[in-house]
Amino acid sequence: WFDEKISRHEAENLLMSKGVGSFIVRASQNSYGDFSISVRYEEDVQHFKVMRDSKGSYYLWTEKFHSLNKLVDYYKTASISRQTQIFLRDNSQEEKERWGGSLERIGREGFQMGGAAGED
Repeated sequence: WFDEKISRHEAENLLMSKGVGSFIVRASQNSYGDFSISVRYEEDVQHFKVMRDSKGSYYLWTEKFHSLNKLVDYYKTASISRQTQIFLRDNSQEEKERWGGSLERIGREGFQMGGAAGED
């Protein structure tokens, strides 16, 4: 979910083909060293600037986090927007659902090729 080099416009184009809540954390184009989060919502992509305090904590509103990972995890269960309900959705979860299985399950059970000779 992190792409340092993607532009705001490229993020919008990419996210418009994804589901609601899909997101990218990217380097801010306006403030060197800062980050932005681009999130797909309905027929639009919204952008949120990630702020840093004097101690190096990351925040969008009032909740502060020691890492971008913690910030992202928090906004998976709390709305990232103050105006509308938008929850971050990990695209890897979307991929798992699309392919009908989970990588964790495959890892536990092992990869198996299809049936015995003569089976379809």
